[in-house]
Amino acid sequence: MTDVRRMAPDYQPYVAGTFRWRLALRPLDLDDWIQIGHDYDHEMDRKSWVLDNHHDTAVAVIPGVEPEAAEVLHSIVDHLVSLWPEWFEVRDGRVFNHHRGESFSLFPDGDGSWAEHPLSIAGRLVQEDLALLVERDGRMVFGGGSVCFPNRWDLTSKLGLSMAEVHAPVSRLNEQLEGPIDDFFARLSDERPFWRLGWGVLDTDDLYQPLDGTASVPPPIPNVGDPSTPDRLFLRVERETLRRFPRTNCILFTIRTYIRPLSHLADRPEDASRLADALANLPDDVADYKKITELSSTAQHWLNEVASGRNIGGPDTSISERTT
Repeated sequence: MTDVRRMAPDYQPYVAGTFRWRLALRPLDLDDWIQIGHDYDHEMDRKSWVLDNHHDTAVAVIPGVEPEAAEVLHSIVDHLVSLWPEWFEVRDGRVFNHHRGESFSLFPDGDGSWAEHPLSIAGRLVQEDLALLVERDGRMVFGGGSVCFPNRWDLTSKLGLSMAEVHAPVSRLNEQLEGPIDDFFARLSDERPFWRLGWGVLDTDDLYQPLDGTASVPPPIPNVGDPSTPDRLFLRVERETLRRFPRTNCILFTIRTYIRPLSHLADRPEDASRLADALANLPDDVADYKKITELSSTAQHWLNEVASGRNIGGPDTSISERTT
């Protein structure tokens, strides 16, 4: 069987200089909607563990979103079958993932109920997390998601909220982008999807970072100047796609998370300098929101050492193995 996996893209989305939230949206080629990486099995094993042990943390929806979620599920399956037929097949009302030896029903039972929510099934097929906006009472609200790899946020607290309400805890975001975000979603059509990137620096490479107390406790943050810093702090990049679906008018966010240790920048002084500058320019409230405050000085010190050419040691360019 052909191996369809590929190496992770080298996303470096941080921007030096004065901080400002940016939409930074780019048109999406639908052939690149879903990204299957060389770490597919590792991450799907991790997803299975999360869903088996913390399902209510990872999957939460408002009542009545099954039609929208089913449209999303069928669209994802059609996409997978079209691009990777050697792995995925639809037969007898089920989708088969031959690579992993799994299959899932694509339709509800005879009484109209789903044995597993269609959004949860969709999440079991792809590395991306899935977040759904649905139209209710004339406005778009957060209808739910399958989010196995949250970046220190709480899925259930977002249910039923508008985008402005979802973003309310994010320091300065509504102040700077509420209007542009509303305008974008009003104009978003099913014919023109988009994608964007977000980033942070974390003290763990564990993808599962909810706020309900079920995440693993990260190790202590290294002190400034600790030579182990580049292997103990991590750049976390989230690739989001945004796509509207024609039948139910819902909007789907996919969130594909990539994590690398800072050591992957060990021989890249320009990138190291840019990340150090981006960290230095984060306002305190934004750094607190991104959970960067405590580790920022340690990260900046090492990155500035690289930028100045004083760093000793070779880079680790591989994606870190996720904690399981």
